[in-house]
Amino acid sequence: MPQDFSRRSFLKLAATAGAAAAVPGCEPAARKLIPYVVPDENSVPGVPSFYATTCGECPAGCGVVARVREGRAIKLEGNPADPIGGGTLCARGQAALQGLYNPDRLAHPQLRGSDGALSTVSWEETEKLFARKLAAASKAGKNRVAFIGRSAGPTFTKILNSWLGAYGSSRALFYQAIGRDGAKAAAKALFGRNDLPVYRIDQADVLISFGADFLETWQSPVEFGRQYSEFRKPRERRGILTIGRSAFVGPRLGMTAAKCDEWISVAPDAIDDIAWSVLNVLVKQRWVREGSGIDLGMLAKVIADYDPAAVSGRTGASAASIIRLGEAFGKADAALAIADGDDPSAHMAAMLLNAVTGNFGRTVMFLDDAPADAGSTPDEIRETVAAMRDGKIDVVVISGANPLFTMPPSARVADAIAKVPFVVWAGVVPDETAASANLLIPIHHPLEHWRDSTPRAGVHGLGQPVMQPVVDSRPLGDVLLNAAAASGASLPWKTTADAVKSQWLELAPKGGGTTPEDFWVQTRREGGLFEDQRVAPIKLNLGSLKAPAPTTVAGGLTVYAYPHIYLYDGRGADKPWLQELPEPITQIVWDSWAEIHPDTASKLGVSRDDVIEIKTDLGMISAPVLVQGTVQPGVIAIPLGQGHQALGRYATDVGANPFAILPLGARSVPVVVRATGDSRKLVTPLGNSDMMGRSIVEAMSVEQLVRGKSPAQEEEAPGPSEFYPAWDYPGHKWGMTIDVNACTGCGACITACYAENNIPFVGREEVERGRIMSWIRIERYFPNAAEAEHSPPVSLAPMLCQQCDHAPCEPVCPVFASYHTQEGLNGQVYNRCVGTRYCENNCPYKVRHFNYFEPQWPAPLNLQLNPDVTVRGAGVMEKCTFCVQRIQIAEISARTEDRDLRDGEIVPACAQTCPAKAITFGDINDKSSAMMRRRSRNELRNYRSLDEFNTQPAITYLRALYREKGKG
Repeated sequence: MPQDFSRRSFLKLAATAGAAAAVPGCEPAARKLIPYVVPDENSVPGVPSFYATTCGECPAGCGVVARVREGRAIKLEGNPADPIGGGTLCARGQAALQGLYNPDRLAHPQLRGSDGALSTVSWEETEKLFARKLAAASKAGKNRVAFIGRSAGPTFTKILNSWLGAYGSSRALFYQAIGRDGAKAAAKALFGRNDLPVYRIDQADVLISFGADFLETWQSPVEFGRQYSEFRKPRERRGILTIGRSAFVGPRLGMTAAKCDEWISVAPDAIDDIAWSVLNVLVKQRWVREGSGIDLGMLAKVIADYDPAAVSGRTGASAASIIRLGEAFGKADAALAIADGDDPSAHMAAMLLNAVTGNFGRTVMFLDDAPADAGSTPDEIRETVAAMRDGKIDVVVISGANPLFTMPPSARVADAIAKVPFVVWAGVVPDETAASANLLIPIHHPLEHWRDSTPRAGVHGLGQPVMQPVVDSRPLGDVLLNAAAASGASLPWKTTADAVKSQWLELAPKGGGTTPEDFWVQTRREGGLFEDQRVAPIKLNLGSLKAPAPTTVAGGLTVYAYPHIYLYDGRGADKPWLQELPEPITQIVWDSWAEIHPDTASKLGVSRDDVIEIKTDLGMISAPVLVQGTVQPGVIAIPLGQGHQALGRYATDVGANPFAILPLGARSVPVVVRATGDSRKLVTPLGNSDMMGRSIVEAMSVEQLVRGKSPAQEEEAPGPSEFYPAWDYPGHKWGMTIDVNACTGCGACITACYAENNIPFVGREEVERGRIMSWIRIERYFPNAAEAEHSPPVSLAPMLCQQCDHAPCEPVCPVFASYHTQEGLNGQVYNRCVGTRYCENNCPYKVRHFNYFEPQWPAPLNLQLNPDVTVRGAGVMEKCTFCVQRIQIAEISARTEDRDLRDGEIVPACAQTCPAKAITFGDINDKSSAMMRRRSRNELRNYRSLDEFNTQPAITYLRALYREKGKG
């Protein structure tokens, strides 16, 4: 270093070192900026662009807004204009970016040779081969071309039908592994409808769910999460301050059952018996809405075999519980019954419960102009598979479905596919079905192409590409249109984009008088067309109604397979964020498990982590045991979604696949179980399941709320004595209010934090070592014996850095990496941190994490990283800072515009995505902010986690509410 290299010159050099290379001398090297060679008029470096589109991760059809930086989609949020998502998004929607940037995406078309090996071919060769095979199939006769996949919207359906028609076929099979056939059959039988009703949980006073996990995977969980938080909000009903009353009937205490007042534990086959028995109570007691027009005499005969005492004897459920449900449902001003499963029986009972109490049109309703459910029936599925097996189909295109994974061996799908001369798989990440295909075609991810959806009447979602394709893929619609054009067919569109625009311009008259082009611009900006929904008149048909024969619950063991809240039917298993997100109740990651009751475990002679073999007539799987009282005795509950032999590096050889032992369309079946003598440790980041009397997640009864005393006031606990003066915050002091009563524990906040803050996933082995990096976790506690009578069945709440005024982490840091900001945050200077981990040891909330390694982002996953947030390296502590980058961007914008910050202008990622709207962020110094008003309106419910440590956190929680046993 030259002697005349001054301190000022050194600082100037350091300030520009990130942009230019330094050379020895008195002055730093010149800073050279390289502009875009061809500037994009729609992209300004450093300034995000936003595109409204739709989520393609599940059938709910939520609207999303993609944040794009320098041509890369880096974050997804809910679209506030969308009536389904309401501006929020679930964990699966947040993780869609990991599908877009998945390192195992098929990059080019591939052709399987006679030796079974795949070789890359050009798109020109692909299209010529595809057209040639289709032409040969068409010459062989009618219906020798087929499509198997998920419904991808009305415009794609028209493209698909045009393509099939060009080759003389009509075989379009829309297949969902977890269908709604039972609900469709019930709606058809009772009301003659080909669509399904919509539900308004927030309009009900009483809710009974017969096996429908509406907070997890049933129909529209984001929408139902928002509605349920309103349902549980304290308000006056019949002049009494109370909350909505809810009950869950089913074999497992999942997240939905945990948030209900009551869980009635029964075997899977007994759920419909309970539903019919509740209806029996209503009819016998004449708790029927006047003017319903229902022949009660006829209905009484139908349900005669479902007296509560008789049903109790068959199912083991308490007759008193059944009568209590019937009484609550019948006396409520507004009530709602919902059901799940492929058997129409429970659905019919639930619909009749809603009908006899006059709740159709209030809490449940059919809508005018509702689109018919596009799913194919089980008979249509069997017929198509049989046609393939019998050599009646020459070309089949499979896209959006994975039948070799989700159909049991008894369906003989593998044999059927082997009999088809030419199988085309079109998708994003090759799965088990792709391994049997002759031609593999990479198609665009939903965020890369034009599409649309009509999830319900009045909701027209428009999906647009938010960025250029990541790999050499094409829209499936374009592939089909090109193939149809090769046959000489005359088509109205050349591309999928043309088709979508053409179909949407036909909706222009509904756009309020704007010109078609203005309407097209408006719908792209808003993400769709959202019309007022009109309730359809219905007519109940009881002419052929017959109650099913009473269930005889088997005395042996039954497997109950349920959709994994994050992996669903397996389509989410290729996303490491979802694999590493703890399931809310079991808190297990990177695996599947066999959840059994302690009594069942005792009979089998097994304990936690012992591997058991589960066998049916259809097949056998094995899984490690999880022993908990959260499942009905005699039932073995296993989540679907794991057990892949393909679908990329993150899904392969993880867990077991219950589809392999289930009949087609069934979710439970009798099984034979034996202990193998092996063991495999189930991995969880969870510590103790018992709060041990500490105030981590607090609750209070509705009765305490009515009495006007919080638990602390009733205990007359003294407040802490202060020795040091309070911090002074002349400007802002940022804080949060989190409503534990509204929080469902869905984990959307965790995934949103991963995406926003560049948090790395670490894998199964590192989680087992306690090295998970998530800045937020969902605390889950079961009450101990002393607490059981005075707490909810499960306590769930998000835990993140509390931004304490008396922060234990700050005084112990030897290098002052952990410090207190002027706006009340516990800042963390990564560049200063040397990784002593003293701050982690001193934090009572355990929300700080140490980087044991350099994070790995296999390309192109690295393209998802948020450029506004530092990517941390090995040896550094990290934690939540309320998305400080969003705070700084808003503050800079306000100063630039010479104005004050507006309340609600800053929304951290966790608060923005929360479906239940449980998290509110704002300025503690602004008593009129929404966050502070939420505290003041619920003063009796305010508490601070681990308040006994007097850390003075900036987060205030609102206690969960429950009913005292035997009351309400």
